[in-house]
Amino acid sequence: MRKPTVAGEGLRAADCLRVAIISRVKRNPYVDLLCEGLRQPDLALAPEVVDGFSLGWVWRERRRVDVVHIHWAELLFVYPSLARSLKRWVSVMLGVLLARLAGIRLIYTVHNLQQHEGQRPTLARLGNAVLFALAQGVHVHDQDTADLLARRWHRRRGVRVIPHGNYATVYPNTVTREAARERLGIAPEAFVYLFLGRIRPYKGVEDLIAAFRTMPDPDAVLLIAGELHEPGYDQQIRQLAGDDGRVRLHLRFVAEDDLQVYFNSCDVVVLPYRHVTTSGAAFLAFTFGVPIIAPALGSFLALASPAGERGILYDADLAEGLTAALGDARGRDLSAMRRACVAYMEQLDWRVIARQHATLYRGDLAHGAASGAHYQDKEG
Repeated sequence: MRKPTVAGEGLRAADCLRVAIISRVKRNPYVDLLCEGLRQPDLALAPEVVDGFSLGWVWRERRRVDVVHIHWAELLFVYPSLARSLKRWVSVMLGVLLARLAGIRLIYTVHNLQQHEGQRPTLARLGNAVLFALAQGVHVHDQDTADLLARRWHRRRGVRVIPHGNYATVYPNTVTREAARERLGIAPEAFVYLFLGRIRPYKGVEDLIAAFRTMPDPDAVLLIAGELHEPGYDQQIRQLAGDDGRVRLHLRFVAEDDLQVYFNSCDVVVLPYRHVTTSGAAFLAFTFGVPIIAPALGSFLALASPAGERGILYDADLAEGLTAALGDARGRDLSAMRRACVAYMEQLDWRVIARQHATLYRGDLAHGAASGAHYQDKEG
């Protein structure tokens, strides 16, 4: 457990709201950026990041913590072993119950509504049911997810839409397009489609390779970069790529300093996900000023924007939908789309986003705040 940071010169720890941000995710800097934003002096918060959550932890910390904010809940209890998963699930859910009984305010951020590989679906579903029943505040990143919670889980009370922040302060961005392409051995005139991130079956990389290979464009390049989620998955990817020299495979972890090389070398980022709640990959692409191609579902609808300023959407149910979208990118004004992506990210400052979380921590929603930022049931 990281030592809490007390915000505000002259404030004692006892004067600050003590917030435990629960997350087991290491490589995504999301919670660290949120924690940093929460340290603004006038917010009077003492945030800390905790990488575990259990009944025992709540019992030990019950008099020291005012707010528990849970992220990626499924990672707290989904393990390869069913016995361990069950044991952890019971401990986490009893911890949630004890937190409520101890008067700790419970906030749940919905990053995913299901475990990506479908592991322990019953436990994941029951875990969400418990959290939606007991959390005083539920945070989602877009209105589509808020609507889905209302429709599928009947959770309307205390649901607040607060957007995902940008990654502008995290990753270096100094390499030029020309230098980036030179490092990757990509010709200046090539049109580059990029998939970057951990390669997992739900992300549809197989669909992307198949669609790309039907394109006759000799100047097109498909760049796939990232480490594989499962051993042996690379054989399937390489077999699909075949002998098509336009498909460049960099199947390894991409270091933070090298992200700029890939993003600055490409024309568009392709995210052919089969399901999505929140896409940090889209925000990362936008941070580097790169528009996206994605299926017309979930959060992608808002991220691409209704007018398509930041992305190209396609119907995943159509056999040629992705192929058509890849071709469509060649005729777009990508310079204008890049400017739109950068302008959008400039709006998503973590200092502003953290302030919205602070109101959620202090229970403004429960007291009927009239800001209009939280979800309102359309039926009243």
